[in-house]
Amino acid sequence: AGGGSIDSQITAVGDEIRTLKEKLKVEGLSGKKINDHDEVKKLVAQLQAMKEGAAAAPAAPAAAPAAPAAAAAPAAGGDAEAQITAVGDQIRVLKEKLKGEGLSGKKINDHDEIKTLVAQLTELKAQGGAGGAAPAKATLPTPPAPAAGGGSIDSQITAVGDEIRTLKEKLKVEGLSGKK
Repeated sequence: AGGGSIDSQITAVGDEIRTLKEKLKVEGLSGKKINDHDEVKKLVAQLQAMKEGAAAAPAAPAAAPAAPAAAAAPAAGGDAEAQITAVGDQIRVLKEKLKGEGLSGKKINDHDEIKTLVAQLTELKAQGGAGGAAPAKATLPTPPAPAAGGGSIDSQITAVGDEIRTLKEKLKVEGLSGKK
């Protein structure tokens, strides 16, 4: 069971990387510029650390309940705030994925993987985030991939346009504007 949890975390980070790369591509970046983007580099390093942790995990199956926390620790290098941010990002990516699969609201929050990650996040906040540490950066919502037969192209374009407008408004409230 612990290995599946690590695998699901690795998959979630991989999905997050793909989602970020797609977002950057939409913003006009390509190829090497995307791979050299700071956030992409951070996520790739986190993914590699998690894979190394997963390779070591089968050697200690008795420690299965601690496996998710063990996978997060090397990925964040022991920095509690970075661990909190990483788990929060995993939750957001998984929620987006579940939304894309047609789940919503309470069904998403009751999903086993979400419950596990939320419990892990709560534990991390209790351990290292006693000061109410929150991620320093704003995590931007990403548009879900259009599902097969997910409506007309016009409705998809309208939905993405609405998300862009919402995101721009959010960034304006946070003090960002123009090319920032």
